[in-house]
Amino acid sequence: MSRHNSIANLDDDDLLEGEESGAPAGPERVPAVPEPVIIAQGRPRPALRLADLPEPEEIEASGPLSAEEEDLYALCMRGVEEFKTAWWVLGKSMANMNSRRLYRKTHPTFEAWVKDTLDKSRATAYEEMTAYVVGELVSARADKAFEEDSNSTSSARVPSIGKKAAGALNSVTKDYGAAVSVAVIETIEDSTGKKVPVKALTGIVQQLPRKKEKELTEEELTALARELAASEAGKTQPAEDAAERKDLTSLNSLRTAVSSLEAAHRALAPAKVRSALDEAPEEAARLLATAQDLSAKVAKRVG
Repeated sequence: MSRHNSIANLDDDDLLEGEESGAPAGPERVPAVPEPVIIAQGRPRPALRLADLPEPEEIEASGPLSAEEEDLYALCMRGVEEFKTAWWVLGKSMANMNSRRLYRKTHPTFEAWVKDTLDKSRATAYEEMTAYVVGELVSARADKAFEEDSNSTSSARVPSIGKKAAGALNSVTKDYGAAVSVAVIETIEDSTGKKVPVKALTGIVQQLPRKKEKELTEEELTALARELAASEAGKTQPAEDAAERKDLTSLNSLRTAVSSLEAAHRALAPAKVRSALDEAPEEAARLLATAQDLSAKVAKRVG
């Protein structure tokens, strides 16, 4: 029997992987996979779209993949390969691999599959699978904005969100859904008048109560987010001034380091090196080896 369980609604305690048990999933238990697009030979295959992937659905499945599961497995792997940088499509592909147990084609567990395929931990994968629904929603809004005004839509008007920012909203997404998460970040950006750094966004979201502690309406949640963002903005200017001073200090430190390197280069003149080797061969050789090691490290850093 199929179990519907949206990844976005997982609580932190729900991230335990289910046991693989029961009879193999029958074809009727898997939603229809979009028909493959036939492309004329020699033409590039169109990029995978979010709409090409079905919604992730929890299925107790074991044994070999059915024919339809094989098709969906191939589709998800295509999403993994094509969209390692389009994080929301990758997240949805991972969600299908996990919820439908498609990983069993090559691996005994989702944890093993995601480690071998993407070099991600299971915890990181679950965070990205929670965040993808926010990226999917924002991406859909961006597509709509472009379609409505394709000739004059500027990048400043097109919605966008990075993986880390969406991940910072995971607690809101789990409690209230992607739409509320988007409302929260839009409220924060409206109140500050600019994109909020991930660190600041994380700090604001961490101060929002979890639903199990105190359930809020969307209006109450966004109002609280606005209040916290205004408070955070009051701390921003002094921090920016300090960062500018730090940049100047860093530049002065770099000047000092380069001057020291120039002095060391002069001190390591060939005649002085030969003289040191004559006076104390072993000690001089050890120091020269250290100098070569440091030289390689410096070259690597400035390269």
